[in-house]
Amino acid sequence: MRITLVALTLAASLAAVTSAGAAGTELNPNWSAVLPEANTAMLAQQCSRVSPGPVAGTWTPTAADVAKLEPKLGVLLAEQLAAADGATRPTAAVYYRQYAGFVVAGRKIIYVNGFDRHDIEQDGNTHHRYDWDNQPMRVCDGGWLAFGVEYDPATGGFSHFAFNGSL
Repeated sequence: MRITLVALTLAASLAAVTSAGAAGTELNPNWSAVLPEANTAMLAQQCSRVSPGPVAGTWTPTAADVAKLEPKLGVLLAEQLAAADGATRPTAAVYYRQYAGFVVAGRKIIYVNGFDRHDIEQDGNTHHRYDWDNQPMRVCDGGWLAFGVEYDPATGGFSHFAFNGSL
């Protein structure tokens, strides 16, 4: 039921987005990476949010797969940030994203691992102290500083969105 409600909310939000994009939903295309299959196992074992799975296999999402999901992800992320309890939240634009292809319950899903840019950037610039575009980034706790969500490329729907546990 929750998945259906998220899908309906997302569909309504996407209908409201203009061709120029809605404020706060744009994602930086330079801050996304499809992880090599050999390096994705750790993403199926999250420490402070629901993990995808059980994972029966892996596959590699294409650039076209990512291009289809990112505009929808920006809208979903903005909605989840707005609904989160507590202080003012950032926009969707501050998150790096890693994509991993998993097979769960016989279906291919793309798992999105998102984390705040400050987990990667050093001294306010884009000098990366971590090989984030090849190695899985695992953030424990941190609340809205990190999130995960599953995307089904066959249906175009998201499920199991979760921010990390408490700050």
